[in-house]
Amino acid sequence: MSISTDLYRTFFGVGLHLSFSKAAKDIGVSQSAISQSIKQLERELDMTLFERTTKSVAFTPEGKELFETVAKAFSILDNGVTQLQERMSHEQESLKLAATDTLCRHFLLPYFLKWQSADNSTGLQITNRPSPDCVKMLENREAQLAVVNNYDGLALNPQMEIIELAPMQDIFVGGPAYKDAGVFDLEHLLQEPLLLLSQGAASRTFFDDITGNACKKPAFELGSLDVLMDLVQINMGISLVPDILVRRQIAEGTVVPIKTDIVVPTRKIVLVRSRLMPLSQGAAKFIDLLVNK
Repeated sequence: MSISTDLYRTFFGVGLHLSFSKAAKDIGVSQSAISQSIKQLERELDMTLFERTTKSVAFTPEGKELFETVAKAFSILDNGVTQLQERMSHEQESLKLAATDTLCRHFLLPYFLKWQSADNSTGLQITNRPSPDCVKMLENREAQLAVVNNYDGLALNPQMEIIELAPMQDIFVGGPAYKDAGVFDLEHLLQEPLLLLSQGAASRTFFDDITGNACKKPAFELGSLDVLMDLVQINMGISLVPDILVRRQIAEGTVVPIKTDIVVPTRKIVLVRSRLMPLSQGAAKFIDLLVNK
């Protein structure tokens, strides 16, 4: 079966935005032309690709599967052209990476060392932001890659390609005064001073989700995880933090893990890139470094 590449490009454009009107604006044709192209592709493939209503557009299961396949195919083409142009021009811009402060310090550091020791001519420009803000930087073309904690809603954005890097387990912790404190249930936990990040941080959203938004007024709300951990270590209260953040402190005894009957699901550390931006040579090398380790 031979199907026009233009039809797949149109399908890809609609899938990126889940909008016929936005796809038409991006491609530079009328909305009716977009609609006709999608109908033609659906006829030729003999499958429905989108569920359409007057207010929304959503993938069918078949449409979502085809979108991922088409996205990979166009990514190979667009990335190859971009990297060829870089080699021909002998110009390589620094790689712009967005990542949370915690993941930079406790997950990415070994990769930065490997990056430097590989005699890499591409520099790194690193910006530290909360996970949702890192993804926003991708949307605004202010960063090429983001390394973040996966959070609700991220996978729903078809413009973003998400690659799982590693699991991350969160644990409840307190200062040395909480040693041998026993097992806390949610009611008991809420009677203790709780130290949480500010609203909007992915870790705060995660805490609220697993506790059913039971904590209405934390003892402290902070914008810095470093300051939060300082408060934990001087017995100011209890917090929920990634285990990679406190392994050394637990070994030293300055922080103690707190047992609870609250189910704490494992989260994922993920690499995110925008499908709207072709990969530079530097970005491709960094992805290879993270994924193939």
